[in-house]
Amino acid sequence: MIDPQAILMLETLAAHAWPAAEVESCGGWQLRSAQGVTRRANSVWPNGEDGALALETKLAHVERFYAERNLPARYQICDAMQPAELDEVLAARGYAVEAPTTVQVAPLRTLLERLPSLRHYPAFEVEVSEEFDPAWFDLYCAAERIDDGAAAVRRSILERIAPLHGFVTLYADATPAAVGLGVIEEGWLGVFSMATLPEFRRRGAARAILRTLAVWAQLYDAHSVYLQVTEENLPAQRLYASAGFRTAYRYHYRVKP
Repeated sequence: MIDPQAILMLETLAAHAWPAAEVESCGGWQLRSAQGVTRRANSVWPNGEDGALALETKLAHVERFYAERNLPARYQICDAMQPAELDEVLAARGYAVEAPTTVQVAPLRTLLERLPSLRHYPAFEVEVSEEFDPAWFDLYCAAERIDDGAAAVRRSILERIAPLHGFVTLYADATPAAVGLGVIEEGWLGVFSMATLPEFRRRGAARAILRTLAVWAQLYDAHSVYLQVTEENLPAQRLYASAGFRTAYRYHYRVKP
């Protein structure tokens, strides 16, 4: 585990990498909304405190903010939260736990050492685009079975990413098969939106995409990598452990029933 300041840094990078459509400040917290699509973009980022508002005032404002948007009040909770007892306060108010998630980190050089180079996958070819790629997005939506309404919101999130980013598309025998997204800021590569079409799974596509992202990030002097993976996703946990990732901290959501 790492200290709260390091957690705050990574949570800040992750917030930049997945920007909500609407962000409202509330006493040091950030209230995020994106039409209900993805938890991160529709939850409170409670990792700051400016002393301007009492906790009860902030809690009430959060509930009004999300009620006005017909969304459940939701908080993303980690050890950088302010105040430190926020999780207990929300639990006492009946907020339920959702989606326990691990944030995993690794030195970039470890990925390059542990993941096989693409010459070991002669059927694979990869492309990296540093601009939003509609074909990449169509493949992502197909692999994740995202409906049209949610797709429009996800696309707007991706198009708002401000830090340097790279969309990786992997082809297997010239057929589009898998995708991944990397976002670089402050020397850190964030890995997001890893998805493979069902018929191409368990063939090494995810490893090849991770390797490609690491090579790409090295060009921009990145030194470390982070990603988020839910605790229940055991296949992904095993994949990332084999690549050299280790759990740095955990977060979960608290949502009002």
